[in-house]
Amino acid sequence: MAAWPALAPLTADADLLAAFEVLGQKWNGIILHTLAPRPARYGELHTAIGSISTKMLADRLRELVAAGLVTHDHLPPGPATYTLTTDGRALLPALEQIRAWSRHRTNRTT
Repeated sequence: MAAWPALAPLTADADLLAAFEVLGQKWNGIILHTLAPRPARYGELHTAIGSISTKMLADRLRELVAAGLVTHDHLPPGPATYTLTTDGRALLPALEQIRAWSRHRTNRTT
């Protein structure tokens, strides 16, 4: 019986691991995409997303701010707003590709 040839070991890509550390968290991609058109207040985000709990939204926003993808600005006299950073905006084309992929999978007939 022939032996299998020696194969190089598989390794996960470090850059993808770092990206999915943030993007792999439930809701983070949705929050980023929801902020694409304009800055928003916490209540606006909660209303726009709908099914996310207030605690989860607060936790995820803190993570996105810590990751440098969103800023949390409090400019008097209004309430604080959340805005995409340059790094956060750079993810929008990838999120649109994921959205298109999802739409394609949903619409196909098998």
